Amino acid sequence: MSIYTVHMKETSDQPSAFERAVFVRDGFSWWALLFGPLWLLWNRAWIGFLIWSLIQVGLGLLMQNQIIHIGAQSLLELLIALALGFEAASIRRYVLRRRGFHLVDVVQDGSLADAERRFFTRFEISHSAPATRTATTSGAPHLVGLFPSSGA
Repeated sequence: MSIYTVHMKETSDQPSAFERAVFVRDGFSWWALLFGPLWLLWNRAWIGFLIWSLIQVGLGLLMQNQIIHIGAQSLLELLIALALGFEAASIRRYVLRRRGFHLVDVVQDGSLADAERRFFTRFEISHSAPATRTATTSGAPHLVGLFPSSGA
């Protein structure tokens, strides 16, 4: 089972808001691990790409000046790629928040299609017409406590 966070720009009942809903799967991202800088650019994580680029330039300079060995540079690059794979969902949520999206719901299901179906069904049920409450016509005072009847 995967956990998805649902982000929407507007939290209104407009159909256009639901068309632009974004589902972010929580967990490890193989795409971010294997294609780190391209993944950052694809998801418009400009700050993350800038930080990744500065780290790569710094590692290159350290290796060029023979401060670190090529094996250490390779190990550090692998650790950076792993960190990016583990934090990909958090980075994507941060980018969405900066673009004006709000966290609307958290859904757990097996696939993205099932999570979307569950979210839209849940949202439809929670936003259906509320049941009308009938006012009490008796002259009994309002009671507070565990026993709502006046004979208790």
